[in-house]
Amino acid sequence: MFKSIKDTLDKGVAAVSVKSESIVESSRVRTAIATAQKTMDQELSALGVKCYNSWLSGGTDQEELEAACQKIKAIQIELTGLKDRLEQIKEEESQILGSQKKAAPSGDVIFCVSCGKKLPADARFCDACGTPVKS
Repeated sequence: MFKSIKDTLDKGVAAVSVKSESIVESSRVRTAIATAQKTMDQELSALGVKCYNSWLSGGTDQEELEAACQKIKAIQIELTGLKDRLEQIKEEESQILGSQKKAAPSGDVIFCVSCGKKLPADARFCDACGTPVKS
C-alpha cells in the first residue's frame, strides 16, 4: 500500500517537473518569437521607407534593398524555427505526460490579433506566433 502511494506521489512530482520545465521553455520561446516578430515588423517598415525614398530620388540602391530583404528573410527563417520549437515542446510534453490535447468546444474560438490564426477560446498564447491572447 505504501509503495503504491509512493509510486503515485513520484509520478505526480515527475509530472509537475516536466510541466514546469515545459512552461519555462515555452515562455522563453514565446518571448523570442515576440522579439523576432517585432524586429521583423521594424525591418519591414524600414524597407518601405527605403523603397519610398529611392522612388522619390529617382534611383534605387539595389544593394541596400537586397541587404534589407535578406535580413527580413533571415528573421522569417528564425521565426519558423522558433514556432517549430514551440510545437515540439508541446509534443514532447504530451508524449512524456501521456496527455491528449484538449479541443475547445466547437464554435468556441478566438483569433490572434497579430497573425489572425484561429485559436481555442481558452488559449493564452497564439500557437502560431506566440503573441499573448488578451481576454
